Amino acid sequence: MTLLGIAWRNIRQRSLTSSLTVFSLALGVGLVVATLITGGIVRQAFESGTGLGYNMIVGAKGSPLQLVLNSVYYISRPIENISWEFYSEFLPASRRSDGEDGDFAASVAVAVPICMGDYYRGYRVIGTNADLFGKLQRSRGRSFEFADGRNLEDASFFEAVLGASVAAETGLRVGDAIKPTHGADDGPEHDPFVVVGVVAATDTPIDRGVFVNMEGFYLQEGHAKPLDDDDEEAATAVVASSEQTDGPAPLPEAQREVTSILVKTASLPGLPPELTSMGMRSVINEGSDGQAVLPIGEIRQLLDLFVWPLERLLLLITVLVVIVSAVGILVSMVGSSLERTRDVAIMRALGARRSHVLLTVLLEAVLLAGCGGFAGWALGHLVVGAIGPWIATNAGVSASVLSAAPGAELLLVPFLMVLAVAAGLLPAIVAYRTDVARWLQRGG
Repeated sequence: MTLLGIAWRNIRQRSLTSSLTVFSLALGVGLVVATLITGGIVRQAFESGTGLGYNMIVGAKGSPLQLVLNSVYYISRPIENISWEFYSEFLPASRRSDGEDGDFAASVAVAVPICMGDYYRGYRVIGTNADLFGKLQRSRGRSFEFADGRNLEDASFFEAVLGASVAAETGLRVGDAIKPTHGADDGPEHDPFVVVGVVAATDTPIDRGVFVNMEGFYLQEGHAKPLDDDDEEAATAVVASSEQTDGPAPLPEAQREVTSILVKTASLPGLPPELTSMGMRSVINEGSDGQAVLPIGEIRQLLDLFVWPLERLLLLITVLVVIVSAVGILVSMVGSSLERTRDVAIMRALGARRSHVLLTVLLEAVLLAGCGGFAGWALGHLVVGAIGPWIATNAGVSASVLSAAPGAELLLVPFLMVLAVAAGLLPAIVAYRTDVARWLQRGG
């Protein structure tokens, strides 16, 4: 019989102890694998916000990080709204009611308005226009694609587009109607919007958004800004002039507000967009109408303050878990040292060398570590696959059984085997020094 066969036989003879050791190893390694993969997914979720086709966010004065969390990731609550008049300063003459360029229009390539305040089955409802999917890009210059249907049309007030995760979780399709709720999931229902498109999966926060035509969003109960007497007379005149049309009258500009603006700055002659954004940000932040933040900078700060320290903590925990697993192998093998000593004496009497005995014991440790390690690796992936739908819904990043953390995960089982060899050295040395004559005399 080979040394490997002898080692495997020894493990089978102590089946209960060996099974418990392998089980504890599998639990530890499974925790490590699931932790590493989940940590990578969290980092991916935040890093996905750095390539959404815009390089500046403009919103109300307040916390820059809160503005980014709300506008990019659709988490946290909006700070406040900014006026339509301020938003118009980013628009060209063709898109302004007065026919003149806004103060920042020359420095802006695209300015996409974002309006928030409604929900649908736990998902954020975002009022916007066709530019979000028509002029902005996903990342690396790629345009948004639609898995089904088409983009919003600005002239159709009650159209909606769903992110991939929303469509998958709710089962909604093109042609279905949705009724957002005001302020919370249990808030009063608004008028229905018809789904006209489903955005192809992007692995970004876009996947968990419900996007509705901004014009229809403004017409819902509780979305119009209260007016003073002068503005109310002007708004009444606008409504009266639009009653000749078949569709609903758009909300007057005096009653409109915007939660934030996603801005892609233009490349001015001789200047890259990054320098344009820095100059514009300084001008906006010095004023009183709002604030401008660079989302990549805020996201990097978020990663440095929260995500990276969390990953380091998780890494420390994983190292401790692996060490505890190795100690489990040591305890298991030391606990059976008395039985092993008698077996070693018999092996030596049959002609086995001391080096063969040493290798046999070390092979036992490696087999235990290998079985527990690979079982734990599979268990960790099964856990990630089981919580994958929850991760996709809350983080906007797909996770499945096939998700992986390539670097640390590939080294985990080999590292565990090395620790197993280290843990098996003490029992191996004890076996190596066994006094054969004494044990054979005792047996006789």
